[in-house]
Amino acid sequence: MEAAQSALSTALLTALDIGDDGVVKPSSAPEPLSTILPRLTGSSGSICFVLMDLANDEAHHGKDGGHADVMKCFRLFGTVKEIGVDDAGLAEFYTDHYTYPLFKDDGLVFYNDFFGKKKIKLTTYNPFKLYSGYNAMTQRMKEKKLDGNLKGEGMVQGGVIIFDKNGKARYAYEEETGKELVMEDIIAALKVVHADV
Repeated sequence: MEAAQSALSTALLTALDIGDDGVVKPSSAPEPLSTILPRLTGSSGSICFVLMDLANDEAHHGKDGGHADVMKCFRLFGTVKEIGVDDAGLAEFYTDHYTYPLFKDDGLVFYNDFFGKKKIKLTTYNPFKLYSGYNAMTQRMKEKKLDGNLKGEGMVQGGVIIFDKNGKARYAYEEETGKELVMEDIIAALKVVHADV
């Protein structure tokens, strides 16, 4: 985690303003993550969703699984890798699903350095499993009222980073396309970070 922490120390993030008209624009000059984190940290820490594909991100569903006591001690924020590609989709996602602060990762540090340029790859070549997995993912998207699109790059994956109250990255979970995050694991990590307060 030390190498990852070192990589994050170089991250510059630009706060985004998402207007009611669907226009996405920078609301500030780029700032180092170390400057932003204190503003985004709860009593135990913060959680960053590194959003790769807004249509397929399922981490934002808002269900805390009965762990509200721990969740209230963390503040959420998200990063995106690009703007100007599908601003209408980003605005819809923000308005309907993820109303937490969003930042553009100007140097793609979260995507390239932290998560190591992880690209989408097939987990099987069995056409029946591929079709079954696609159907399951499509059903989850419908249940969450998410629409998919083919805009943007869509190949670089994201994940979740849990920071402690001092801004140190303590846990990270890489996204697996088409699969929901294992919330039990994330809640367990949050409890560990919260207990260290």
